Amino acid sequence: MTRSIGKSCTIRELARYVGLSTCTVSRVLNHRGGELPIPEKTQKRIRDAARELNYVPNVNAQRFFKRRSYVIGLLVPPQEEMGHNAFHDTHFVEILSGIEKALIPTGYNLLLLFNRPEYKENNRYEGMFHSGFLDGLLVWGVRRSEAYWKNLAALSRPRIFLTSVPDSDTDMPLPFVASDYEQAAAGIVAELQRTGCRRFCWLAGKEDTSIIPQLRTGISRAGVELPETAIRYSDYTEEAGEQLAAELLGSGSQYDAVLATAPQLARGAARFLEQNPMPVQIGCFDGQSSTRRAEDNFISVCTNDFEIGKAALEKLIARIEGSEDPIQIKVPVSFSFSD
Repeated sequence: MTRSIGKSCTIRELARYVGLSTCTVSRVLNHRGGELPIPEKTQKRIRDAARELNYVPNVNAQRFFKRRSYVIGLLVPPQEEMGHNAFHDTHFVEILSGIEKALIPTGYNLLLLFNRPEYKENNRYEGMFHSGFLDGLLVWGVRRSEAYWKNLAALSRPRIFLTSVPDSDTDMPLPFVASDYEQAAAGIVAELQRTGCRRFCWLAGKEDTSIIPQLRTGISRAGVELPETAIRYSDYTEEAGEQLAAELLGSGSQYDAVLATAPQLARGAARFLEQNPMPVQIGCFDGQSSTRRAEDNFISVCTNDFEIGKAALEKLIARIEGSEDPIQIKVPVSFSFSD
């Protein structure tokens, strides 16, 4: 058989070239692990011929016979919703690195999807499942109260929420992989208590995320109950941290510890304290070792976002391939108490 450069062959042509059945050739080329009852020499001959003839699998045929597309969607918010693109978020970038690591040894492909408002209205992603275009979906950047997420939460198809989880009206627990923010809050508060802190206030960040209830539980676990007057919600910016720290720690304040959900808020509070020295310590519930700054003079949590991405991809593929194990994974955090 002679072929022009760049032209691919079908599986039937490949089988005819090596003198074997299409079934045998297919088993070798689609083999994902374990032993095959086919001599290694024959397997090598098939793979060598596939490279020589530039064999390219027919995706539509694979979907038809295997009832699988080998495509996993990664759904993220659009720029106008986040205020910046997803790759500006270092947590997301690390999660993506973990997804890539787990994806390499599989036959699956990752498709990045931006959850634009017009797509929400026509249930686009549900349609992708029904058409066979997607085998599974990873969802990042969920806001608790947004009604649209309930459509995805109600799907019976394989999907996992990353880091944040929407509110759900169903009795079925939603599948998620996230940092253990309850552990994070309990650990930070306990460390501040160990150093003598007793009166806490909290720069909580965005209220409409599922990590807020988890952080509340962790703070309570450490024996601290915060009144609403000691809590401020805002965007995750240093400007907000500085402004709200000034509001909470102003004249007559009795607080000796500031809790911050994000490092940006902690840095803003630290900037206020540099300009207005007082015996107040800062603890941060979130952070990454790779983005911690030398001047960060507050104790902090370090999340393992790489493991979140890796575990989520592995669990999702297991669910696609038939596993019914529950997926509610809280990835442990570590602490930076040295400062």
